[in-house]
Amino acid sequence: MSGIMRRSVTTLFVCFVAIGFRAVALAETASPVAVITGSSFGLGNELARMAAEKGWRLALIDNQAAPSAILAQSIKENGGEAMVLVADLSKSEERKGLIQRVVSTYGRIDYLFNNAGYAYLATIEQMELKPAHRLFEVNYWAYVDLAQQAIAPMRQQGGGVIVNVSSILATVPAGPGYGHYSATKHALHGVFQSMMQEVAADGIKVFLAAPGGMKTKIGQHALGPLAQPGASLPDHWEDPSVVATDIFAAIDGDSGIILPGYVGRQQSP
Repeated sequence: MSGIMRRSVTTLFVCFVAIGFRAVALAETASPVAVITGSSFGLGNELARMAAEKGWRLALIDNQAAPSAILAQSIKENGGEAMVLVADLSKSEERKGLIQRVVSTYGRIDYLFNNAGYAYLATIEQMELKPAHRLFEVNYWAYVDLAQQAIAPMRQQGGGVIVNVSSILATVPAGPGYGHYSATKHALHGVFQSMMQEVAADGIKVFLAAPGGMKTKIGQHALGPLAQPGASLPDHWEDPSVVATDIFAAIDGDSGIILPGYVGRQQSP
């Protein structure tokens, strides 16, 4: 090999190494990436807005994507980064590869907010298996599926945070007709309290946020024979921004159960 050729090969090698180090440095210094499900309404929308205010890069997931698309456009117009993924989380085939799509776009995932959910309201006698199964797909299996997808990239980058929105009904008895909804929330507590221990050594923190009633569209979006889409929400239910603020304050701490909003205040000494 001639001297000129050796110098050219050496120069190319040095350039490739430099580019590689620069890519790693950029990935480590870039703003955090957050995935938020159920981002079009209620608590998910508030979490997305607050994350954008922090300068985080966002991946918004919802099956009713129009409000999320409007939010993403507003974020980009104000200098931020946001992408929208349309997915029916009740279908495993539409959940497949969602986290990898985010990692392929942004290079990492720092936060996963499992928030999407709804209520199927029926007594045991009224229950039909098909809608009850669908409820569990959205409120439970989608959370587990996306959390599983997030483990490998979070482990590779040295850590991450997974927040699962539960409900106070996972900690107290539910009223008549709320049993199926409550059961999905109890299931979240069972699996994710175990996951907290499973991934701690990887630097991955896992939270369960169990708020009380919020002034969202949960009533309008409820299904089942006992659903009352036009009913007014109780006066003491609070704005989801209060809950979102408390969640962001809590996730700087250790893994555990968060009681945000008035639920947490009632528990305080």
